[in-house]
Order: sequence, then structure tokens, then C-alpha cells
Amino acid sequence: MKTCMTPLVAPVSSKTIRHPGLLRYKIANEKSLLGRFRHFIESTDWEERYLCNHWVDKICLGGVVASLIYFIPLLFSILRG
Repeated sequence: MKTCMTPLVAPVSSKTIRHPGLLRYKIANEKSLLGRFRHFIESTDWEERYLCNHWVDKICLGGVVASLIYFIPLLFSILRG
């Protein structure tokens, strides 16, 4: 047996009607962590802000060098064996 329910509608102030961005922010604030992360990725310029920095490039290069240092002995043992 299926029953139809009408969704609850909360009353909003006239300030919210004049500034719909406030309502969007409130809705985004009530989402889960994954929803807020998705909203951040879709609505901001995070690529230009974070991926085009020199310190991010240096950190990534350091990670590559550290992984090479870590895996070189394993590579030599595989090649000898």
C-alpha cells in the first residue's frame, strides 16, 4: 500500500527571498561531508588557487623523490633475484 506524502515546507523570511544565496548556503551547510566537498569542488576555483602554486609542486616532487628512495632497494632485490 503506497501513501503519498507532501513535503514539509519551512517558512522563510523576506530577506531569504531577496538573497537566494543565503538559502543555498544554508542548504549546503546541512548536507553531508561528501555533499559539502562536492559543492566546494563545483563552485570554487580550487584548481587555480591550489594546483598552480610553487609550494604544491615542491611537495609533490618531494613525494616522488621519497618514494624513489623507498623503492630502489626493492627494485634492486627484484633485479638480482
